[in-house]
Amino acid sequence: MSHRTTRALLICGAVAPLASLLVFHLDMVFRAGYDPLRHAPSSMMTGDRGWLQIANFVITGTLMIACAVGIRRTLPAGRGARWGPRLVAVYGVAMIATGVFVTDPQLGYPPGTPSDLLPGVNAQVSWHGHLHWMATFVVYAATTLACFAFARRFAAEPGGRAWAAFLAFTGVLAPLIMYGGSLILQPLSISGEWYAAFDGIAGRMVIPLGWIWAALVPLRLLRTRAAMEAHS
Repeated sequence: MSHRTTRALLICGAVAPLASLLVFHLDMVFRAGYDPLRHAPSSMMTGDRGWLQIANFVITGTLMIACAVGIRRTLPAGRGARWGPRLVAVYGVAMIATGVFVTDPQLGYPPGTPSDLLPGVNAQVSWHGHLHWMATFVVYAATTLACFAFARRFAAEPGGRAWAAFLAFTGVLAPLIMYGGSLILQPLSISGEWYAAFDGIAGRMVIPLGWIWAALVPLRLLRTRAAMEAHS
């Protein structure tokens, strides 16, 4: 595999998460009945334009698998060389799975769904809904572990401490928001309203964290590769 191909694979990872965020937020603005402070981000997979977010997740995951190959080519040895690209590949596969297994309509979205309907609280979750949330768990588990794997590597590189600090911060904050908050609020969610509000707000916070790190890792590797080639 040529250096040019490896660079293209890394660019896939640097661009895909940011493009995914852009598509996600633009689509959210023009969704009738969608409330970002009430509805989970995955809810946009349902409804008339659900195909757009399904494609968004699948394409992003596919490009991140390509990026994992590029990372493996760039890091043949050293800290994070083994588990870093593997975790990015897991992240990509799980992202594809979140698109293939569509979540259930809930909390008034898409329009026509009962406003008090929350799977797991007052409605039965479908088999594909179960698999969707399992895949989501894998996405954020891979995110957390990959952040620490790359933070450990970047911390030992010249000029990499700021990158490492951000990755470590993300690795702590993302699961703390998503799972820590859920454990606190779930006992209060008899009607589903508390949990719904948390789910919407947490999604606005966690998704950028979960996507931006995935762009920063290949971006850092592209910069270090360019610097090495310039001095060679």
